[in-house]
Amino acid sequence: MEDVAGLTFDLTDGVATITLNRPEKLNAIRWAMVYGITDWVTALSEDPAVRVIVITGAGRAFSSGDDIVGGMGDEISADPADRIARTVTRGPHYRLVKTLLSAPKPIVAALNGRTHGAGWVIALACDFRVARDDTLIGDIRSGKAIFANQGVGLMLPHLIGASRAMDLLVTGRVIEAAEAERFGIVQRLWPAADWDRELAAFIHELAVGPTKVYASWKASVNRAVLTELDAYTDHENLLNVALVGSNDQQEGIASFRERRSPVFTGS
Repeated sequence: MEDVAGLTFDLTDGVATITLNRPEKLNAIRWAMVYGITDWVTALSEDPAVRVIVITGAGRAFSSGDDIVGGMGDEISADPADRIARTVTRGPHYRLVKTLLSAPKPIVAALNGRTHGAGWVIALACDFRVARDDTLIGDIRSGKAIFANQGVGLMLPHLIGASRAMDLLVTGRVIEAAEAERFGIVQRLWPAADWDRELAAFIHELAVGPTKVYASWKASVNRAVLTELDAYTDHENLLNVALVGSNDQQEGIASFRERRSPVFTGS
C-alpha cells in the first residue's frame, strides 16, 4: 500500500490493520485519510490473502472526528475529472461509508479511546465495534451546530432504534463504553489491561473462519442500509445546504476553535 499522511498499514497472517496515526491530534481526520482508508479497503477487498480488516487509532484515541480546527486539507485536486467524479459519488465520506459497508471482508473497528464525529461514523460503518472499557463514544457535532452526519442518521437507528439514536444525535452527549455495549453499539468490551490479548484473540477467530460465509452474512445484514444510502445521502445534503453559513453553525465552529462554550441564537 502507498503511504498516506495520517495512516499506517500492516498486513500480518491475513489481518490487514489500518491505523489512524495522528496521535498528537487525537487522530483527527483529514481528507487524505478519508481517501486513503477508502482506497485501501477497496484494494484489500480484492486481495485473497486478506481475511480480516482492522481499523484502530494510535495513542489515546480512535478518532476525535474531522479536523475542524487544523483544517481538512485539500478536498479535491485541480483536475476537473476528479471534481466531477467526487460530485457524482456524493462526496468522500459517502464513498468511505459505502466501501466499508459493502466490502466482502469482516471489518473490525478497534476502539481504543475517544470516538467522535467522523471517527464515530467510520466505526458505525464497520461490522464489529470492539472497545476498551475506558473508551468514550458520541457524535458530539450537534453541540457545535454541525449537521454533516455522513450517514450516521441512517446507520444508527438501524443499529439501536430511532429513540436512542435521536437522543445521542440531537443532544450530542458522550457515553461510556459500558453504556454503548448496553445499547448494542459495541459488541465486545474488554478491560484496558486485557485489551491487546482479547483483541488479538477475537481477530484471530475471524481470520481463521469461513470468510465467504462471512461475506454473505454481511451482504445480507447490510442490504437495507445500502439500499437506502444513496437517497438518504441526497436528502441529507439538501438538509445541510440550509444550515451552511447559519449564525449558529458559525458560532459552533468558532467556539470549538476558541475552546469556549457556544452561544446559540437559533438563527
